Amino acid sequence: MSHEEEARWLRETIDRLPMANCCGCDGCAARCMGGLAITRSEFEAICEYFGGPMFMPAARAYQCMGAPCEFKERSSPRCIIYPVRPLICRLFGIVEWLPCPMGTVPTLVPDGPRVMQRYRQFERRTFREWARNSVAGDRGETA
Repeated sequence: MSHEEEARWLRETIDRLPMANCCGCDGCAARCMGGLAITRSEFEAICEYFGGPMFMPAARAYQCMGAPCEFKERSSPRCIIYPVRPLICRLFGIVEWLPCPMGTVPTLVPDGPRVMQRYRQFERRTFREWARNSVAGDRGETA
């Protein structure tokens, strides 16, 4: 699948997610973790949000799944990439296996497993892996 098809599918999928019931309480923030694999489109959206490809969150190099998310503010539960957060983050609270911890989002996405199955078909890497490859590509190196 092409990069353009990936980006289009992500936009269309995100536009269909039922976010109206989310109260924005940050109750799901305790579940945020680093090391999540994201698509190239998501990596590019994060870079664009910060104005360039070299943004690296506060030198917090988390390499393993389960470490705190590098995009979570240190002083609060807020996400610094919330407007461009990856699909997996957007699914918190609206799919059966990631329910809203506050119980305020009663409408679950019925095709959540299908969405994840499709999402897994795209090449995914951690933010740092995409960044490392992006820098190497800019230098004409292979990562």
